[in-house]
Amino acid sequence: MKLKKVTEEKQDAHFKDHYLKSELYNLVKTDSAIFDFIQEAALDGIWFWDLLDPENVWMNPRYWTLFGYDPEKMPHKVDSWQEIVFKEDLKNVYANFTAHAEDPSIPYDQIVRFRHKLGHTIWVRCRGVMLRDDRGKPVKMLGAHTDITTIKKKEEEIKLQSAFFEHIIDGTGLGTWKWNVKTGETILNERWANMIGYTLEELKPISLGTWLEHSTKEDQDRSNKLLKEHFKKRTPYYECEFKMKHKNGEWIWVLDRGKVVSWDEEGNPEWMVGSHQEITKKKRDFERNRLFIQQTPSAIAMFDNEMKYLAASQKWLEIYEICYQDIVGKFYDEIFSTVSKKRKENIIKCLRGEVVKNYEEKIHRKKGDFVWLSWELRPWYSDENEIGGIIIHVSDITRIKKEEELKSLLRVAEDQNRRLKNFAHIVSHNLKSHSGNFEMLLDLYIQENPEIQENEIIKLFKTASQNLSDTIAHLNEVVLINTSLDKNLVPIQLKEVVDEVVKGVSAIALESKVAIHNLIDNDLKVLAIPAYLDSILLNFITNGIKYRSEERNSHITLSAVQTGKHVELSIEDNGLGIDLKKHRSKLFGMYKTFHSNIKNARGIGLFITKNQVEAIGGKIEVSSEVDKGTTFKIYMKYE
Repeated sequence: MKLKKVTEEKQDAHFKDHYLKSELYNLVKTDSAIFDFIQEAALDGIWFWDLLDPENVWMNPRYWTLFGYDPEKMPHKVDSWQEIVFKEDLKNVYANFTAHAEDPSIPYDQIVRFRHKLGHTIWVRCRGVMLRDDRGKPVKMLGAHTDITTIKKKEEEIKLQSAFFEHIIDGTGLGTWKWNVKTGETILNERWANMIGYTLEELKPISLGTWLEHSTKEDQDRSNKLLKEHFKKRTPYYECEFKMKHKNGEWIWVLDRGKVVSWDEEGNPEWMVGSHQEITKKKRDFERNRLFIQQTPSAIAMFDNEMKYLAASQKWLEIYEICYQDIVGKFYDEIFSTVSKKRKENIIKCLRGEVVKNYEEKIHRKKGDFVWLSWELRPWYSDENEIGGIIIHVSDITRIKKEEELKSLLRVAEDQNRRLKNFAHIVSHNLKSHSGNFEMLLDLYIQENPEIQENEIIKLFKTASQNLSDTIAHLNEVVLINTSLDKNLVPIQLKEVVDEVVKGVSAIALESKVAIHNLIDNDLKVLAIPAYLDSILLNFITNGIKYRSEERNSHITLSAVQTGKHVELSIEDNGLGIDLKKHRSKLFGMYKTFHSNIKNARGIGLFITKNQVEAIGGKIEVSSEVDKGTTFKIYMKYE
C-alpha cells in the first residue's frame, strides 16, 4: 500500500535519530507482548475497523471494560458500540468520519459521550487515522480512546462555580476590580463604575488613577497603609472603608476588600482581586445608632470586635467614673486599668456569639463607696451576619437592692406576725379549754356543797373564773379580726367620720390656708374598719395640705356617690399634682416621693393607705396633672 510505504520511509528516517526508538519499533513488530502493554497501559481502548467490510470492527478488551461490559460477551460489530453513544454525539462522529475520509489533513479527533452499563456518562476523547490504498481510498481505520471523564467533571464544577460566583456578584451588586501591583494595570466591572454614577465607557482609560480621582487624600493614605500590611502577609486580606465622589457631587461610602492571588518568585505581589460594596446607608444607620447610644439615659457602650470603643452614653461615663468624654477608638482595657479574668472570659464568649448576663454585681468605686450593677453583654452583627463587636448595657440597681433589704425586713416582720397569730390561736384555744374545765369543776363543787355558795372565797373563785373566760373570748375576737379583716367590716356613717378627721387637722389646715369642703350626704354609709377608715382619710387630707400650691388659694373637696355595690369617695385638691406619665408605675411603692422640695416626705403614706383600702375590700384610682391638682377615688363597699 502506498500509505504504508510512505510511512515506513518516514519511520526509517526517524529511526536514525535515536537507537532506542528504532529498537522499540522493532520490538513492537516482532513481539506482540510489547504492543499489548502499550494498548493496555497507555490507552483506554483501541479499535481497528475494516472499511471494506464495515460491519466488522475489532475492539480490545479495555475498550469494553471502560464502559462496564464483559469483553468476552461483546461482539466485534459496529452496532455494538453505536448503541451506547449519545445520539447527538453519534451524528458528530459520522460527520467527522466523512470529513476525514474526504481530506486526510482534517483530523479525526472529537469528544464523545458514552453511556456506562450502570447508567452514568463516560467522556472519551476519540482519535483515529484512516489507512488508504495506492489510490488514496480508505480501507482500514485505527482508533484510540482516552477516558477524560474526570477532566470533564472538573470542567463542569469550574463552570458551576464560575456561574455561582457571577450570580453572587450580580445579586449583591458588588463592583469588582483586578489590579496588577507591578504594572499598574487595572480592570473594573460595570457595576464598579455605576456605583459612583458613571458607565465604564465614561471612565476610560481605566487605571489606578480612576480611583485616586474619586477618593480623598486621607482615605488614600489609610488604604495604602492597610495594603502594605497585606503585602507583608501580616493580614490575610485587605479591607478598608472610604468615601468616593459620586457623579452628582455627593459622597458615598464604599467597603473595599481585596486579596493578592499571585506572587512573583521573589515573594512580591503581582495580581490582586477585590470588590467594592456601597455601605452609605449602613454608615448612616451606624452613625444614628452611635448618637442614640451617646444620648440615651441608660448606661450603654458599643465596641468593635477588637474591643475598641465605638460609642458610649453619658450614663456609662458617670457609673464608671470616666472623667473624659472622647473615648471613641480607645481599647476597653485602656480605660479600665484592671479587667478581671472572669470579665475577659465573658468578652470572649460574647465575641463568639453568646449573650452573657449578670443580674447583680457589687462594684467598688474610686470614691470608696460601691454600687450594685446588673449588666448584659450582647454581640451585634454586621449586614453580612458576622459579629461586628459587643454592646454592653448596665443598670444601676443600688436602690433596688436597698428596697430588697427593706422588703426582706418586712418579710421577717410578716413571718413574726404570722408566728404571733399562730401563738394567739394556740393560746386562745388551749386557755379556753382549760378555763372551761376550771369553771365546770367549780360549778360541780358548789352543786355538791350548796352551803358554800355564799362563801367569800368561793365567790372570788367564781369571779376570777368568769373574768378569765371573758379575757379569752376577747383574745379570740382579736385573732379573728386580724386574720379576716374583710369579714369584720362594720357600717360607718361616712360624713361623720370625715367631719371628725377634718376637725382633727383644722389647726394645720388653718395655718396652711387650705380650705376643706365636706360635700358627702348625711345618709351615705360604707362598710369598713373604723381605725382603717380614719387612717385612710387622714393620710389623703394631710397629703392635700402638705402638697398644696403656694401660687393660689388651696382647697380640698371630699364628695361621694353610690355606684352599684360600692361607694366612690373622691378627694380632690388643687395642689402641685403628680407627673403620672413618669411616676404612675411607682405611685404606691414604698419610699417613693415625687416632690424633692417637700420636707419630711418619706414616701410611705400612699403605700400604707393602699394596703388599708385593699384590706377592707376596696381599690384606689388616681388622676393628676402637674401644677393643677390631684384627685384620688377610693372605692369601698356600700352598706
